[in-house]
Amino acid sequence: MKLPATIYARFSNQEQAQGSSKARQLKLCRELIADRGWQLSEDRILIDEGLSAFSGANRAPGGLLHEFEKQAEAGLYRSGHVLVVEHIDRISRQGHDEVLPFVKKMTEAGVTVAVASGGRVYHAYERVTLGAVIEAVVAAELAREESEKKSNRLKGAQYERIKAAQESAAAGQHISETRTVPGWINVERISKLSDPPKYRMTLNEERAAILREIFQMTIDGYGTPAIAKILNGRGEPVWNHLDRKSKHGWTVGYLTKLVLNRAVMGEYHPLSRPRGAKESSKGITILNHYPQAIDAVTFARAQTERKARKASSGSWQKSHNNLFSGIATCAECGGRLKQEMTVRKGAMRNSRSGRYPARKSISYLKCHNALNKVWDEDKGQLRCTNPTAVRYETLEPSILDVAMKFVVVRKDVASESQQAQLHIEIAERQRFIEDKQKQVDTLVDSFSRTGSPAVERRMLELERELLDDQSALRELQLGLADEPTAETIEEYKARLATLLASIDSDNEQERADARIRVKQQLRHLLTKMECDREGFTHVVLGQDALYAKFDPAGQHLGGQPLAGAVYQGPDGEPDWHPDEIAA
Repeated sequence: MKLPATIYARFSNQEQAQGSSKARQLKLCRELIADRGWQLSEDRILIDEGLSAFSGANRAPGGLLHEFEKQAEAGLYRSGHVLVVEHIDRISRQGHDEVLPFVKKMTEAGVTVAVASGGRVYHAYERVTLGAVIEAVVAAELAREESEKKSNRLKGAQYERIKAAQESAAAGQHISETRTVPGWINVERISKLSDPPKYRMTLNEERAAILREIFQMTIDGYGTPAIAKILNGRGEPVWNHLDRKSKHGWTVGYLTKLVLNRAVMGEYHPLSRPRGAKESSKGITILNHYPQAIDAVTFARAQTERKARKASSGSWQKSHNNLFSGIATCAECGGRLKQEMTVRKGAMRNSRSGRYPARKSISYLKCHNALNKVWDEDKGQLRCTNPTAVRYETLEPSILDVAMKFVVVRKDVASESQQAQLHIEIAERQRFIEDKQKQVDTLVDSFSRTGSPAVERRMLELERELLDDQSALRELQLGLADEPTAETIEEYKARLATLLASIDSDNEQERADARIRVKQQLRHLLTKMECDREGFTHVVLGQDALYAKFDPAGQHLGGQPLAGAVYQGPDGEPDWHPDEIAA
């Protein structure tokens, strides 16, 4: 009877998967199995991809060798089995104190361990001879020393790359030692072919423009599915990297990575890539390494809008119908209010005289929990029985009318363009100050331990730079406070009116853009919106500043200021009362 055999192959990183490592291991193992007359089936070929034997990841839970080891311990191979590996270091590179116990455990469990390179076989149920022990010890120790040297070389090389990146960034240059850079950056080799590679990085202006558009759409309220749809719909080419083409167009995953990637601001965050483990940050930030495509204010605004948009459903991104999605709640259970469409504008309807297209949409806001009869398992009853149904098409313009007048009253009419530039400069200055302060703190800790004169000099240099940066920051902040106003109340009212008029535009893209922008503002403006059992809608605008009430048909019934708030009216009326909005 032929002994069944299992091949175990392993490589530490995905680069080896593209090379000959796997093919070489399998070839040698198959040849040994054929020579010894063992029996192999394709389902007994175990390959651990990207798992390190130096760290022991291949013998940890999740590794195929770990599973085989557990099966052997459970007695599955008592009748005889062979485990074939190319070299002993495929099992472990942690030294003889790991390899020998493994071999002993296998042979005692009925598993013969065969090493294809050299033809060494450790037979099941036989004592491992002294010569075999010495051979295994030497091979294991050599493998461990080789892995340790390789690990140290890689760490040293990475340290040198980080140091070079810090020096070039400090000099205001954008130099990389690799062609692997973000997709919106071009690289041009500036070193001789005989020298180590160095590349000058510059912005690809066409791609940088698309990147800025993606960030602006994010700020305007578009989610990544909607952005992907827009870019793919107009045939925008997907960014290829190192001649590798994407077959899937613009995807939600890639767009999400773009919007979250701090490299768009020029930052470089070196990563640790342990063999067989997930990469992680080294905790080092190198500013101005890449050419900057997005300023700090735009980046921060995009992150804020992404977080604020989480309450909105994905379906809203497709229809943009319900401006109160993620805002309106049920006063009885706190659940969300869902827009239930009864008649959709343009849909064909029946009448006595024949079929005709509906002239307008008819929909109602209803409690999602009550509408779907959601059961509360803890209380053993329906979560909500609120029967409210508020006519959406009447409620929307009523709330927008109140909200617009409220915003006009509260409007700070400062120049947006000039102030925006000052905000960007302040944010960038603050970002560099924070990074230098971290460097100073690290140097202080190092100096306290070593007393190094070089560390002391660098620490004092950075402290002087910090003082200069902080002085410049104060000047910018004073300039922001003194910035004159530019936009009048009348201009602001006209701009709002134009925006609100666009939410019902016949142009689908114009309508979607306007509704997204309006909803974005409502999300910040409406701090509370509830519909009660009687169908009345209660709205609070601002930070508990103004209360407004609407009837079941969506008509405004008036309101009152909260917390003693007093306002000047939209047309300059002194001691204006919000009830006057109804007029």
